[in-house]
Amino acid sequence: MKKQITSIALLLIVASTVISCKKDTTSLKAQMMGRWTLNRIVTTGYTADETLKDPTKINGDVTYGKTSDYVDYKSNNDDQVEISLSGNKTIGTYQIIYSDQFTMELNDGNNFCVVNSLNGNQFQFTATISNRIKKVYYLSR
Repeated sequence: MKKQITSIALLLIVASTVISCKKDTTSLKAQMMGRWTLNRIVTTGYTADETLKDPTKINGDVTYGKTSDYVDYKSNNDDQVEISLSGNKTIGTYQIIYSDQFTMELNDGNNFCVVNSLNGNQFQFTATISNRIKKVYYLSR
């Protein structure tokens, strides 16, 4: 009898371990993980003075979509994000805040991001910098 109870207990432990080791596919981090093609960025909020001082700070709709244009959310423990725009790479970090919000620390500052839509092959989010500059990112796989 003792052998049967031990066998059943061992079986339950193994079964619960297998069930609990399911891969996370539903969290925001799991869905955004990996490399996305960057199709376009729509930017608003820069002043005329900022644009004159720094020509990279422009408002408007910029279309990308080449293989060198991507956003890659790394699966390492450092939560790194790599953004490549026309071959110019920027590496920063990202952090999940809520089920539909995250931040990205990049060379242009802290980007507070809200997910507009996310599915297996489309990802759109709005990043806000300094509470006034907005960038809407359109990504695909």
